[in-house]
Order: sequence, then C-alpha cells, then structure tokens
Amino acid sequence: MSGRICAFVALFVSLFAFAGTAQAAPSRGGTALVLTTQYSEFDGNAFKATVLTCERGDQHPRRALACATLASAGTDLGTRQADGRACTFHYAPVEVAMFGYWRGELVNEVHTYPNSCVMLAHTGALFDF
Repeated sequence: MSGRICAFVALFVSLFAFAGTAQAAPSRGGTALVLTTQYSEFDGNAFKATVLTCERGDQHPRRALACATLASAGTDLGTRQADGRACTFHYAPVEVAMFGYWRGELVNEVHTYPNSCVMLAHTGALFDF
C-alpha cells in the first residue's frame, strides 16, 4: 500500500514540477495529465500511473492513440461510449482517474468501471498502460 502511495505522490509532484517549469502551458493549450488505475482485490489491488503530455518522451506507452482518444471523445469519462467488444459480467471494479491539463483546460475526472474489460472498452488506449 505505501509503495502505491509513494508512486502516486511522485507522479503528482512531477506533474506540478512540470507545470512549475512551464507556467504558461495552460494558456498555450498545453497538456499534462496524470492518469491512474486502481484495480480491485480480484486483480491483486494493482495500482498503475503514468503521465500523458502528448509529446515525445512522455511516459504513456500508447501516447499517440491516447491523445487521439482524448481529441475525439473529450475528457468526460462518464459520457464515453463502449467500442463494442464483448466483456464478461464479473465484478472486479477498476477506478480510473485523470487530472491535470488537457489543451490548457483543467481536468479532474474519476470514474469506476465494473471490470478492466469494460474500462478498456470505454477508454480505449487512454488507460491501457
């Protein structure tokens, strides 16, 4: 548990360090998002986090697809439609969070999906890390 908290704090601090070195990023339409996933005990209580800037060198392994997903569907996690994949009905909740700036606009979104398949069906590459 403490390892997950340390990782989250480190990502949080790095986001604000990035924002501190680029004070004008929001006014220029800059992007700096911390993305996290917290899986249930059915998936080992795993916690994952990454930073998405939509620029080369960011930490997201599927940066281009994640940024394209945000560009086409926006940042509101509650309104995203599923991509049509078939998912089972097992309940193993996954909580995702996204906070920071998307194109200069403040983002603070948290959403819980019933399992990881449903989460990926709704969020695409965004939380696929």
